[in-house]
Amino acid sequence: MRLAVTAIAMLAAVNAAAPAQTTTERTVAGLDAEVHASWTGVPLRVWTTRATELAGRPVILDRRIDPDLPVTLVARGEPLREILDRIAHDAGAAVDELESTIRIVPKAVAGRAALADHDRRLRVARTPLDLRRRLVATEPWTWTTAARPRGLVADLAAEAGLDLEGIDTIPHDHFPAAELPGLSLAERFDLVLAHFDRRMIWDGRSGKPDGRIVAIDAEIAAPAHTAMTKPRPRPTAKPARTVKVRDEFTLTLEAPLDQALAAITHQLDLELNLDVASLAARGIAPGEIVRVNVVKTSRDGLFDAILGPVGLAWKLEGRRLRVFAPGNNGN
Repeated sequence: MRLAVTAIAMLAAVNAAAPAQTTTERTVAGLDAEVHASWTGVPLRVWTTRATELAGRPVILDRRIDPDLPVTLVARGEPLREILDRIAHDAGAAVDELESTIRIVPKAVAGRAALADHDRRLRVARTPLDLRRRLVATEPWTWTTAARPRGLVADLAAEAGLDLEGIDTIPHDHFPAAELPGLSLAERFDLVLAHFDRRMIWDGRSGKPDGRIVAIDAEIAAPAHTAMTKPRPRPTAKPARTVKVRDEFTLTLEAPLDQALAAITHQLDLELNLDVASLAARGIAPGEIVRVNVVKTSRDGLFDAILGPVGLAWKLEGRRLRVFAPGNNGN
């Protein structure tokens, strides 16, 4: 069976925390984890704080979604991903899953942040080394109630010594208080801008601003395409006996590393966790071109063939593929 794979990776303010009115909750983590909980009349802004704990990454409510919509739901073991979709549907919204965050957004703009997230990682990988190091640096981020988005962006730029174009185009608004875990500097900029259907494009070439604010869907690079062949399992001689046949993969590929991994993990129904910071510490760009030509290899062999030549390691943690440079960040 020939399967077409499109290399599109998936990724707005975090609401003030308040005790969730929940019962029979069980702490889990990850979008595929089973959820056993009930919520009755819990404001959506409060529910997202609990969903953040369950997901293990921020669940961010777009400023255009009513934060006071009541959530009433009983979960009896459904995956968190399904629960998120149900909550978003009831709010007339959709879920955008990004590399480091999950956004609940208006249906009309669903998917735009994910494309922008992917494009940002490609562009950051191609910036000059000094700028790239600043953009991939990861830190927690907090702000107080009534913070102004324009001020948040301006403060980030000033602290990092960056020259930005278009800050004055950010609309006037106030955000609720937020407390975010470690996110890269580039992710923090886009996290705020996505609320206004904007994003940052990074350049850093001499004589030009380091970054400029544009529409979220402007100048998106066309996604790369790869093809992967996965044969059908061979029928067994005895139909009454169940025999598990190991999947074999044939792949011919020449594409940027992050695009290739995004395409393949999507096809295999896995979540990609690409440790960009550890790659940067070893001088490896996420957009580095990888070339693969394998025939009838296992899934593990497929990952080894892609990552081995560029000196990267991988671990499969449940349904999440973690890719990193060994020897960095404790790996």
